[in-house]
Amino acid sequence: MRLNEHCKASRDNKITNKIMKTVVKNDTGMGNDSSGISPEAANGRRLWETSGRAWHRLRTGVQSGLAGAMSLFIVIVSTGCGGMNPAPPVPAEAYRSKPNATLAAGDEIKVAFSGAPELNVQQKIQANGKVSLPTIGDVSAVGKSITGFQSELASRYQPHLQDPVVTVSVETAAAGVYVSGEVLRPGKIPLDRPMTALEAVMECGGFTKFANPKQVIVVRNQGGKSQRYVLNMNEALYGAASSQFYVRTYDVIYVKQSNW
Repeated sequence: MRLNEHCKASRDNKITNKIMKTVVKNDTGMGNDSSGISPEAANGRRLWETSGRAWHRLRTGVQSGLAGAMSLFIVIVSTGCGGMNPAPPVPAEAYRSKPNATLAAGDEIKVAFSGAPELNVQQKIQANGKVSLPTIGDVSAVGKSITGFQSELASRYQPHLQDPVVTVSVETAAAGVYVSGEVLRPGKIPLDRPMTALEAVMECGGFTKFANPKQVIVVRNQGGKSQRYVLNMNEALYGAASSQFYVRTYDVIYVKQSNW
């Protein structure tokens, strides 16, 4: 009986020692990680979690940036398309038949006599609308066309000259139109002949590379009120059929900048 008890106790001790060795081995191999995983696995898991958080922040930032860029793009497109809306049609009276250029106060004119060059004169039309000419004295010139004024002078000089042919030319026109915006040489254009809005732009060197020929604004004073017309000059530039818009004295032409 005692031998059996002794053998049983010996077996129990061996089992206990084996269990203790296993626990010590596990403690030594696993370190202090109570989760029961190796340090390599723990480091890998931490790296994965850190990478995951970084990727989430990057994705969130990219999404926010794309949303902001899209919003800005929509604003730009909306603004750009706003300038491309069809302009109100130009009234028919703005396309009246080719007007005759008339003389105005401040115009400097030259009067030449083919049969009597010694009578040639160049002078400015006075504020009262008259010019003072040799032999016949003061003559009213304002509001008359060049050809009409020439005919009138020829009739007045007929009793005094064997060859009463008279030529009148405008050396410097006081009246003009003002061109601004996206043209190469903005400024005042003398209106010494019938001129279209497109011709006035070309007198200023033409459009810049930033110009929008579809948005050319003409401001005109009519009856004490400013009238605003929007012209599409692309039609004329590319050969499409379009009505000619003739400018009037003191018109203001503004070429808008392209939104693109």
